[in-house]
Amino acid sequence: MPPPSVDIAIVGFGSIARSHLSALRDLPVVRPGSVLPVVSTIVTERPAAVRDEAEALGVGHVVETLEEALTDDELRLVDVASRNDRHAAQAREVLDANRALYLEKPIGRTRQEALSLATRALDVDLPSQPGLVLRYEPAIVEARALIRKGAIGELRHGRTGSFHGSYLDPARPISWRLRAASAGGGAMLDLGVHLIDALRFLLGEVRLVAASARTVVASRPGVDGADEPVDVDDWSWGELELSNGAHITVEASRIFLGAEGVPFELYGTAGSLVGDLGTGQLALRRFDGREAVYREAASRDPFVRAVEALRPPARLSLGSFVDLHAAALHHVLLRVAGDDPAPGLAPTLADAATAESMAHEIVETGRHSEPVAAAAGPVALPQPPRG
Repeated sequence: MPPPSVDIAIVGFGSIARSHLSALRDLPVVRPGSVLPVVSTIVTERPAAVRDEAEALGVGHVVETLEEALTDDELRLVDVASRNDRHAAQAREVLDANRALYLEKPIGRTRQEALSLATRALDVDLPSQPGLVLRYEPAIVEARALIRKGAIGELRHGRTGSFHGSYLDPARPISWRLRAASAGGGAMLDLGVHLIDALRFLLGEVRLVAASARTVVASRPGVDGADEPVDVDDWSWGELELSNGAHITVEASRIFLGAEGVPFELYGTAGSLVGDLGTGQLALRRFDGREAVYREAASRDPFVRAVEALRPPARLSLGSFVDLHAAALHHVLLRVAGDDPAPGLAPTLADAATAESMAHEIVETGRHSEPVAAAAGPVALPQPPRG
């Protein structure tokens, strides 16, 4: 029996939309027999400019508006990968048309925009999945299994971060990504929101106890050469507390110089998990030396195996970035077709709204944080008695 097919429209044709298209086109090759994605339509503001390329990639319809795409009765899933300031309105249009939705983050530029969309999705009995793809990262999935099996005991503290250098150069011109009105936020909403969601997925709810945020490059060249102000964070940091009192720090930077990565560290009463989510590496250390026992048990965990089957196999990897998108898109396609092989894995729009709210809180709190007053100069020590 042939696999079920799902007709898809992709909204946008920028770098993120192209990564989605790449993943969808290769999915039948890397995971044959599962589900057949059929990208039938691309929605773009520049249809004439991209039509030839889209048709060469096998996409038969290129239209200018989402309204045009939604007239296709065969269309079952809409993948919104446009600019941030279009996400919420376009997603609402998809939901109003009673179609399944895959939505790039952020789902809204503000807390209210995200919350309103997440609330609207509750009335639609179809998958509405945000692109919080770290849930599909092998290290996160294995860490989940190891934590649940008690491999590190009770968590005490940890840290994670996402470090990129995309805006390190102060001469890089301003763009919509550096304006709050169009992007919604900076480093924390762009990068940190993935980490916040991953921590909630692994460890449960968190609350903010401390934060710091800075716009280091305060202005950048505009289109006419004159400097324009930047009103989003270049770097931000938050300290989060779990229900058991454990503390975890989350840091996001787009002005980092060095080996870019996503370090991830958790320290518990029985051991630790240390790795990098950018490379998928994860090391378990235990006081009793029984690492192999726990890792073997985690490898046999049904949830771990179900998520593994969503990703391209290692020998057919599309690259770590596209692999994550491929796994998430594979999952939503199966859910649209009526199958969910990993219940509890797919994030909801409510999950996205929660993570984005925390990202906003970190930046808002961090911008108003005051440095701790410290006495200048050396500590005054008592003089030894003379005699």
